[in-house]
Amino acid sequence: MNVTKTTNSSLALYTSLDPSHISRLRRGERKVVKDADYVKKMAVFFNRQSIEEYQKKALQEVLPKSAAQNDSENITEQIYRWLLDDDLKENSSINCFLEGLSKMQLKRTQYNKDPISLMDSGTIQQAISLYYGPEGKREAVLRFLSFATEAKRPDTLLLYSDEPMDWLTADQFFLAKWADLLYQVIMQGHRIKIIHTVSRNLDEMLEAMSKWMPLYMTGTIEPYYYPKKRDGIFKRTLFIAPKTVALTSSSLDIMTDKAVNFLIKDLKAVNALEAEFNSYLDLCKPLMHIFTDKDMQKYLSVLEQFEKGPADAIIKSPNLSLATMPTSVAKAMLERSKVSKKEELMEFVLQRKGAFEQSLLSNCVCEIIKLPTIKRIKEGQIEVGFSETQEFSGLFYSPEEYRLHLENIIQLLLKYDNYQVNIRKDIKDDGYRLYVKEDLGAIVVKTTNPQIAFAINESNMAAAFWDYLKIMFDENKPNRNDVITMLRRTADELK
Repeated sequence: MNVTKTTNSSLALYTSLDPSHISRLRRGERKVVKDADYVKKMAVFFNRQSIEEYQKKALQEVLPKSAAQNDSENITEQIYRWLLDDDLKENSSINCFLEGLSKMQLKRTQYNKDPISLMDSGTIQQAISLYYGPEGKREAVLRFLSFATEAKRPDTLLLYSDEPMDWLTADQFFLAKWADLLYQVIMQGHRIKIIHTVSRNLDEMLEAMSKWMPLYMTGTIEPYYYPKKRDGIFKRTLFIAPKTVALTSSSLDIMTDKAVNFLIKDLKAVNALEAEFNSYLDLCKPLMHIFTDKDMQKYLSVLEQFEKGPADAIIKSPNLSLATMPTSVAKAMLERSKVSKKEELMEFVLQRKGAFEQSLLSNCVCEIIKLPTIKRIKEGQIEVGFSETQEFSGLFYSPEEYRLHLENIIQLLLKYDNYQVNIRKDIKDDGYRLYVKEDLGAIVVKTTNPQIAFAINESNMAAAFWDYLKIMFDENKPNRNDVITMLRRTADELK
């Protein structure tokens, strides 16, 4: 609807539905009825509305390759099938990304240059070297990174490519060498600014992020994206190591595998390409903010602003949240801890709790949790969930404290209709926390060591994470009374 500039009322008029029904379908509050006549009408409508090149391109990116033709009837049928898709593929992609994130470790190996990746003496002196096709691009990229490692002092590498990712992902041997060289560049003190292409489908985008994840964890990479639609007819790659070397290519979308890649050492040309990159960067927005364990104070500031945003929220966490912890429990834990700034930390807890309850006055907050076994609780094995500050890491609940926390959640459920809890027995003890606000953004925290947090505000990615949690929350959702009964039963066993 966004791509075709379709309003609720115009689609409702064409499909003979009420505009409010369209709105509920759009927000996921109503499921599409698979045999309903209006779905076929929607498919016809969207196909007819896709006139501009960027609209046709957007269709091609989500439909099967067989639909990327001028056969209107075939395209309409594919749109119809896509509208009936149950989001399983998208959710599977996000689930794989999150599971991979929780297991990710900081890369610590060093790259050993082999003769294949080094420049021979004949090409080192050339101002411009030419490389053809995907294999040539791979060779050119290794040479580009090798030159970057030889820079006299650290700088910021500038990277952009909207070409298909096959050149990077198709050859696993090259991928390993690429990652090792990039890591060496970072270890030499270089930083990286990269403009990601968010018009790729979600699966490609998450795969690209997964490939970059070990490098993101170094805290030296700034990712950006261009927020407007492009027709995608021309593809471009622009890699620049300022004052050293640049790699660039340009081709039509249908012939990127035949593109010529230019590796440029002429400094005047490198400077011109750097200016071009920076002009494009000025039109871009941060894709996400990345916080390592070294800058968690910045993360807490972002989290504070995020929680003040007026929007419905869903939280999935392996632990109970700090915002629902009773004040008495938080005080007791801080008192027995060895931290020095007890008053400041207590103020932080009270601020989180205040913001949480304030949001419940106007917005829904849903939590997806998994309760540990009574045996583990009684043995004092349950760690406090909020581990973003070192002061709270390593603190464990006593059985009585955990019982009081459960009792407080019950009181919140009784007091606020906007607060909902789904206790899932089937979810694993994931090493991440996912906190999403509808139409606002998403925060992903890797809770296993080494810790890292991502604050994502790109609308399509945030919407995908929202849909992922919304579907999970709505699956086998018990009613409020059943949840309260389950929590009370667990609390009673801890008395």
